Amino acid sequence: MIDTVDFFLKHRQDWVNESVRMLAINTEDSTLSLDELENFLDALLEAKLTAELNVLEKRIDELIVATIAFDSVNEALRGYQERGIVSVLHVLRVAAFAVIQKNSDPEKALRYQNDLEVQFCQIIEYAAYREFAAIIEKLTTSRDKIKEASELLDETRLNFVTVAAQELRTPLTLIEGYTEMLKEMLLSGEVESGPLVAGVESGIQKLRHTIDELVDISMIDTNMLLLHYQPLKIKKLLEKAKTAMEAKAAERSQKLAINDFPAAEETVFVDSERLLQAIINVLDNSVKFTPEGGSIVVDGRMLPGFIELTIADTGVGIDPSVQAMIFEKFGAGQRSKYVRNDGVVPGSGLGLHLAKGIIEAHGGTIWVESQGYNEELCPGSTFHLMFPFRESPPDDLAERLLGHVRSANDE
Repeated sequence: MIDTVDFFLKHRQDWVNESVRMLAINTEDSTLSLDELENFLDALLEAKLTAELNVLEKRIDELIVATIAFDSVNEALRGYQERGIVSVLHVLRVAAFAVIQKNSDPEKALRYQNDLEVQFCQIIEYAAYREFAAIIEKLTTSRDKIKEASELLDETRLNFVTVAAQELRTPLTLIEGYTEMLKEMLLSGEVESGPLVAGVESGIQKLRHTIDELVDISMIDTNMLLLHYQPLKIKKLLEKAKTAMEAKAAERSQKLAINDFPAAEETVFVDSERLLQAIINVLDNSVKFTPEGGSIVVDGRMLPGFIELTIADTGVGIDPSVQAMIFEKFGAGQRSKYVRNDGVVPGSGLGLHLAKGIIEAHGGTIWVESQGYNEELCPGSTFHLMFPFRESPPDDLAERLLGHVRSANDE
């Protein structure tokens, strides 16, 4: 045994070189790096010398974890055959025998090979077991993830049917009710129909809003949302958003404030209507999930190449497990699982998804920070809306058209 270890210590570089050649190390298809190969061979010789396999088994486990990456059963089996650790061990064995044949006489070569064969049989058996166990575990995890995704998709479809039916039925019921009352009044000769007409108009507006949201979602999901860039001061955009949301916030005795910040005075090219829609949607979300008497503060700052707006509320917060999910379609439904029922209608669950689509269409990103959900302590949430600071339209055609408009105004 010691003679075998001494032989490979003396011819270690030959073994490394032969293994590198056979394994095509340093190429894209290589399973091992050169450092990993040398460390593994040293661990193998150490195990041979001490008769302890712990260090060698640990190295095998590390290599198995690094190589287990696949998306299907066929890919897993193909990867096991072509790049698996068991295949690598067989190559190292062949490389070792080649070094033995080249650097020893037939009698010693036979002894070295027999001695080394015992070692390789042990570690190949261990590696085969561990590698198959790792593949089965990965396949099981992948199956569970697919099942979870499928269940979430089914839930989303169900939510769509439920929410769409509810959101469309409510204004239709209003329109139907007020129309029936209006018809009775006209037949009886009464003329005080103003409130009833207002009710019909309100129902129509709600119906149009829901339909517009569904159309916008369709455009976002199919990458068909078109932006019309125009120059606008951020301060003016935020003032419009505040005006649109002040009444709703006042109904819940909430304070809605916009802080002064240098970036608010900057003129930036954005789709003002779409960006306003995104900001209002986030503000509306904060109003719904902030208890009465709470506050919502809008702030911002200039970053290299970007403008970041923040909308911070003193609401019930958002559980970490759903912070990413609330930006998906009907994600508000997931958040509502953690929120008490205080009479506030949660809405369609499309608002934050629309905001995300609009911000991303501008080339930006949106995310939320919250310590978690607690309806007693109300840790609050802070939404971040970040979009590029553009001093000109990204589209050459839009820039030329705006140039003509400026020239006409100058004249």
